[in-house]
Amino acid sequence: MNRIYQTACVAACALLLSSCATIVGGKYQQVSVETKAADQGSLAAQCTLSNDRGTVSVTTPGTAKVRRSDGALDVTCQKDGTQIAQQTYHASTRGMVWGNLLFGGLIGIVVDFTNGAAHHYPDHLSVTAYNKRYDASAMHGGAPATMGSGSAAASVPPADSDLASLDHRIAPATFNAAQNLAASRQCDRALHVVMADGARSMLEANCPGGEPLHIECDSASCAAVHKE
Repeated sequence: MNRIYQTACVAACALLLSSCATIVGGKYQQVSVETKAADQGSLAAQCTLSNDRGTVSVTTPGTAKVRRSDGALDVTCQKDGTQIAQQTYHASTRGMVWGNLLFGGLIGIVVDFTNGAAHHYPDHLSVTAYNKRYDASAMHGGAPATMGSGSAAASVPPADSDLASLDHRIAPATFNAAQNLAASRQCDRALHVVMADGARSMLEANCPGGEPLHIECDSASCAAVHKE
């Protein structure tokens, strides 16, 4: 009798653990990926999506199957063998995971967080290529240049558009860091240049239902600021 009881308990636990993970959609997620040129036009590219649970590749526009995780999803895209973009997407916790308290209890919650099923990346990943004409002469040996007469920064004119992706004063590393910050605040990745002075720049992103996000960068270090 004890053997039958133990077998029944093991089977029940296995069924319980399996159903907990599937309640929130499983350990994998389909994401669509598109790449945009610096002018926001459509662009075909080869992209690699990586997180702490694995790496997958996709030709854009296309769809990739990624393993869910609480870790960030890094997207790196190449065109004709040259890297054109690198952006990061952060995972959120799926609301329905808390429904496991009704079906799987505490065990279900633990299972979903452990195997990644509790987490979710944006369903649509839009990656913007940075401007390949970045003018490194805007920097004096890695130190910010000034806008004074004769400075390297002054010799680098702004782009015809205020899009950061088209402005060759904005370094690729700065552009990527600012886009990742904008995305973490659910703001538009199509950044606009407010100011560019050597390694330092002020960029702006439109945010749904709120004031624009102002981002101050020093090389690849960017932070959100409140503009007076």
